[in-house]
Amino acid sequence: MTEMVFPNDTNNLGNLMGGNLLRLMDICGAIAAQKHSRHVVVTASVDNVAFKDPIPLGSVITLRAFVTRASIRPWKYSSTYTRRIFRPVNAS
Repeated sequence: MTEMVFPNDTNNLGNLMGGNLLRLMDICGAIAAQKHSRHVVVTASVDNVAFKDPIPLGSVITLRAFVTRASIRPWKYSSTYTRRIFRPVNAS
């Protein structure tokens, strides 16, 4: 899943708000789990999240999620993201 960071997604420092990143990771994980289970799924808990670097306005982030354990319940999936920063191009 690929998303671009727009001004509405950022904090006062011009970086993606952590809650918005968590929301995107949750959506990506739900898609992976629902594809695997063919049922509606919900997030029950999150084990660990570490914000290492800021993601500035204009960045394009790619999120990946995959099922790490499947049983009757609970399911477990993992979400990761990578980012690319695009610099403005002179329109001359």
